[in-house]
Amino acid sequence: MSANRFQTPATIKPHGSIQAIQQQSYQGIDDLQLTTRPVPKLNPLAVRIETRYTPVMPYDILTETGQLQQIRPVKLPMVLGYGFGGIVREVGRLRQPSLLNQPVIGIQPSGSHQEQLLSTLPPLLFRVPQDVSLAAATTLIGGADAAYFAFKKSRLQPGDTVLITGASGSVGTYLIQLAHLFGVHTVAVGHTSRHDLLARLGAEQVIDYDRPLIDQANSLTTVTQVIDLAGATTLLDRLTPYLGPVRIWSLAQPHYRPRPQQVFTFISGAIMPKDYQWLLRQLAQQKLTAVIQEQHPFTAVKTAQHHLLDQHSAGRILLTYHQEVR
Repeated sequence: MSANRFQTPATIKPHGSIQAIQQQSYQGIDDLQLTTRPVPKLNPLAVRIETRYTPVMPYDILTETGQLQQIRPVKLPMVLGYGFGGIVREVGRLRQPSLLNQPVIGIQPSGSHQEQLLSTLPPLLFRVPQDVSLAAATTLIGGADAAYFAFKKSRLQPGDTVLITGASGSVGTYLIQLAHLFGVHTVAVGHTSRHDLLARLGAEQVIDYDRPLIDQANSLTTVTQVIDLAGATTLLDRLTPYLGPVRIWSLAQPHYRPRPQQVFTFISGAIMPKDYQWLLRQLAQQKLTAVIQEQHPFTAVKTAQHHLLDQHSAGRILLTYHQEVR
């Protein structure tokens, strides 16, 4: 068995316990632990959710290596994960009874990589429309929500042209689609192996970062704004000489010194609950498409996180839990 996958006993888990992925140090991916925790006790404000999917996010990997300690101090050990998709299996007396057995997605600040969780924040729990798969809906967390935040923050207008770095990742694949939906032209920066995907999603031009940029700059449309999702200073250094007086927004790096007449701004924030409802409607109406690169059992979280780091992205990697027909 791969060293990146936890060995789990073939016997049934003890009654009243669940398994969770826990960070116990800042030694990175390979020091993650599969732990057994008591089933959390339901309270009147909570709903109990049987987890089906959780997204694998760069945010977790940065936390595991201690790179976010200054902006996100945490107390170890801690359960990893932020978003989830699952089925409501028990409802507290102060929550809506109609939620019972419904598919939902949500945000769990205390850690989502576990077989069950209690959701106690009603504004951060969203029912999944009947025409949307739970896996697809789960990709909105940390993907479409970040893309929609960046799109609104940049105030892009129909006819503008935005250049997107990290365009084939979980945020970029949604950002391209949102731009296309609102009449904004896109120049996507990605690996050769992902060019067809980027074009299918709506990118009108694709730049291959593995090829000399001077050979591609002659045909480059005039770019009005840049949204940086890659967080690679060297890539921006290579691109900015060809871009002119643009505004650069970054979700991936807090500091960058652009060329004269260019403005750099780091942005970080959240969208409103009504925005999640809107994104779910776009999935239901097939105006947005979820791009899922891979799915792994949650016990293979190490493999999944290594793939996120080492492979060229194509949307979202998901961890899977209880898998049954919805």
